Amino acid sequence: GVVSVTNRHDFTDLGRYAFRWKMLRDGENFAEGVFSVKAVPGATEDVTLRLPAIPEDGSEYLLNLSAVTKESTDLVPEGYELASEQLLLSAGRPFEASVVGSDRKLSYELSGDLLSFSSGGVKGEINLKTGMLSGYDVDGHKTFTQYPEPAFWRAPVDNDFGNKMPLLSGVWRTAHNNRFVESAAVGEMTSEGLPVKVRWILKDIGVPYTVDYLIRHDASVLVTASVDMKGHRLPELPRFGMRMELPEGYENLAYYGRGPHENYSDRKTSAYLGRYDDKVANQYFEYMRPQESGNKTDVRWLSLMDDDGYGLRVRGIGQPIAFTALHFAPEDLDAGLTRKLQHAPDVVPRKTITLHVDLAQRGVGGDNSWGELPHKPYRLLGDSYSYSFLIEPIIGH
Repeated sequence: GVVSVTNRHDFTDLGRYAFRWKMLRDGENFAEGVFSVKAVPGATEDVTLRLPAIPEDGSEYLLNLSAVTKESTDLVPEGYELASEQLLLSAGRPFEASVVGSDRKLSYELSGDLLSFSSGGVKGEINLKTGMLSGYDVDGHKTFTQYPEPAFWRAPVDNDFGNKMPLLSGVWRTAHNNRFVESAAVGEMTSEGLPVKVRWILKDIGVPYTVDYLIRHDASVLVTASVDMKGHRLPELPRFGMRMELPEGYENLAYYGRGPHENYSDRKTSAYLGRYDDKVANQYFEYMRPQESGNKTDVRWLSLMDDDGYGLRVRGIGQPIAFTALHFAPEDLDAGLTRKLQHAPDVVPRKTITLHVDLAQRGVGGDNSWGELPHKPYRLLGDSYSYSFLIEPIIGH
């Protein structure tokens, strides 16, 4: 492959820097090497890289390029990265659900409003009266303390207060709470699994919200959530996603998406796609005033596991997802309409983990902090939204 490198220095040629390339397969290191560039100030040099052939295996291949200092100076150490870029080499199929093996068979029982299902060491329930998952255990390990439900709100960031988002979009803060099940139906078992369709009505705003569950034969659950606001005059959504809570102990986070630092739809070019491993406790950034924090975008999958290797994996199906996994719920970080005076020590972490799995969040803006809105491509101004994600069990050691 050929890459073009432009020297934007006025007086320094690029021979003073070491250049490196790294090829990633599905976010993990596949191959790496070095190359040299001698471009003088203001010039562009085309460089041929000796990259390995890309297998046709359905994986996503990325190329990371970087320039680092060869020698230390009084201000900059040797090996300090001064420039970088990430390029997509092959898109692959990162948003397709894996095929469940023919040896896995789902069993289920419908008793009144309770649908129970199991496969291998995984057992779950869907309560048709509430329209929600009401149980999901992996080899006896409880994985949820709060099951997936609609989520539209984020704890306002400083720029949100400047453009009055908490006031103008305040109806979304509690829109998910006052809802009722208009209909819930269990379909016929197929080779793909058992479908369940639930239609809620969000009473405060008169809007339908539909969830299609597909319980697959390995007891993984494909969730498709949709909201239809056509014909309703409603303010902009701060986020569209679902919220759930995991018990204490699922502290080991891994994901394939943008990172390692927090990133948002309009704040992500410095966060490269890759496979990252961390602890949930490290995902919250202590801004001076508590607010939305820790988001990751363009995520292919994420997992949360305990120290014995039990847990959950969530995959974006048909599209990337965004997520936050924090020891804080949005209401812990929300300063309300009055922007009450809070500082980082005023909020106490929970032992549980609040996980948001989103299609998108509104951008955080920042042209100014006293009224300017996020740019239009990063706002949620549509009249309908839909997305899918797959919840998979992870069986431990």
